[in-house]
Amino acid sequence: MFTTLRSRLLLSYLAVIATVLFIVALALAAVSLSQSARILPTLRQLNAIGQATQRELVRLTEQGVDPAVQARALDQIAAEQDTRILVVDRGSGQVLYDSSHAGLATLNLDAVRRPRGEFPTLDASLPFGSLQAPDGARWLIYSLPLGARNGRLLAIFARPEPAPLQVFRETFLRPLCQAGLVALLLAVLLAVLISRSVARPLQTMAVAAESIAQGEYNQQIPLRGPDEVQRVAASFNTMAAQVQATHQAQRDFVANVSHDLKTPLTSIQGWSQAILDGAAATPEQQQRAAGIIHGEAERMGRMVGQLLELARIESGQLQLARQPVDIGQLVGDVHRSLALRAQEKEIHFTLETAAVPPVPGDHDRLVQIFSNLVDNALAHTPAGGRIHLSLRPYGDKAVEVVVQDTGPGIPPDELSRIFERFYQVDKARARNDGRRGAGLGLAIVKELVEAHGGRITARSQMGQGSAFVVRLPTAPPEASTVTQRR
Repeated sequence: MFTTLRSRLLLSYLAVIATVLFIVALALAAVSLSQSARILPTLRQLNAIGQATQRELVRLTEQGVDPAVQARALDQIAAEQDTRILVVDRGSGQVLYDSSHAGLATLNLDAVRRPRGEFPTLDASLPFGSLQAPDGARWLIYSLPLGARNGRLLAIFARPEPAPLQVFRETFLRPLCQAGLVALLLAVLLAVLISRSVARPLQTMAVAAESIAQGEYNQQIPLRGPDEVQRVAASFNTMAAQVQATHQAQRDFVANVSHDLKTPLTSIQGWSQAILDGAAATPEQQQRAAGIIHGEAERMGRMVGQLLELARIESGQLQLARQPVDIGQLVGDVHRSLALRAQEKEIHFTLETAAVPPVPGDHDRLVQIFSNLVDNALAHTPAGGRIHLSLRPYGDKAVEVVVQDTGPGIPPDELSRIFERFYQVDKARARNDGRRGAGLGLAIVKELVEAHGGRITARSQMGQGSAFVVRLPTAPPEASTVTQRR
């Protein structure tokens, strides 16, 4: 029943209101049990009635009005004020007049029980308080003298003593019900307003989520509502953008894999068909066909191996050792292993190192990182160019390795995408070494650098070359020894 936000808010408000009203009702009930709160208002009313009646009787007496006329005046006052009026001889207690005409002969004023406490508005010398009548009923009485001539006569004004429940019902119940009604209206209004401010953004979010489920990934919702809802909306927008980027990356991945596998497969199929059809009849032609088939198969093998390595890294299956590595010696080894190749390509390959602390990591994977970067520089640097490999401290807790070349450079609009899988700056341009890359080397390097808790960036100027900067922490990273899943 209470499944919507509005109904649940309303239910919670009603529960709070009912609890508060119940506590207030208990407090007022306790007040109703208090003697002063229960009988003092009635005594004050009797005092006011008595003062007015006393003045009226004094006026009638001064005018010489017949006692029977005075009695009828008292009857009228008693009926109008819903009050029992008696005239009693103070000394003997004899009842001289009773507006109720109940036939009461005497009234024992000594049996009047005064309430505890001080009552500044009441004359303490006159009998007032609670009195039990001969019929067992309890009355509240207040008395006033009838004038100097008849000082022994007292006018007694009486009303039934109210019970605690009666006091609560007559004094507090109506305001309590009114307060409850106002609170109920406010609760309904607040439930509607709050649920609208919360539910409307959530409904927008639900519609956007359904659109994403149907393949419409370009969804962004406005940041409206309370701060918590705005945070959820912001997280949703971030999630939607990531889903869209992931979907686009998957589409690009499938397209790139299909394209990069189709090209060597087409070449392999064509040359193998040429051998089968006898088009490559001479030993030289057959040797050429076999060489092309072997090269394309080798290229496919490299690409599949790189894809498997990326998959292992991203799935967290790649185990990295966490041992201190002499990064200076490692960079020197990379320089020595690739120096001959650079010499063969007539590229000036230099090394500059400074004293740095060890780097915690996997030695083989670090060699793979810097070998791939230098290999990439060698592939895109023309003969007569230069590659500079440098190592230096970066602050107090990191080292920086830079691989800088004098190749053609990378366009500024493509620099941010060079670490994406299968992305190549110029797909139609072959590398300087004659081999065609699959666009996976830099993506693997980035994953391995981040697995070591480091960061890789690139900067480039067209016609002046590119530089790849790797920063690795020298303190052990807080991450697990297993590569985290991205």
